[in-house]
Amino acid sequence: RELARVFAHLRQDKDVRAVILTGAGKAFCAGADLNSPPDAVLQATDSTDALQSNPVHQISLCPVPVIGAVNGYCITGGLEIALACDWLVASDKAVFMDTHVKFGLAPCWGLSQKLPRLIGYGRAQMMSYTAGNVRAAQAKEWGLVVEVVKGE
Repeated sequence: RELARVFAHLRQDKDVRAVILTGAGKAFCAGADLNSPPDAVLQATDSTDALQSNPVHQISLCPVPVIGAVNGYCITGGLEIALACDWLVASDKAVFMDTHVKFGLAPCWGLSQKLPRLIGYGRAQMMSYTAGNVRAAQAKEWGLVVEVVKGE
């Protein structure tokens, strides 16, 4: 919810020319807390209240380029947030995974449409059905990221 609020605020700031979205520590974003999983119905709804707290929706409304800088793990909901960015740059330490199926969750923020458009239907199915990881070099080869840079 905090990320959604930040992007709603950024939309109003006329001095912002671009946004670089990154994570802290070992992950870009590891997704939801599985000890208290989110309500999939609420996340998938188009009600005004739900959209205000939906980070992917708020990123999509951003009037300036949003660049995802992925260093470390980018997993499930984090991958959905990354896919909302206009383009992705990854460190050589980046790892992308869709683990929705592993935990019986449904992607609610567009992953099932966006991922196949970027990397192809077969590769997207493989990522989603196996919950396997895709490292930065492979992500670039597939078109998920536009550039891979040396990590710290």
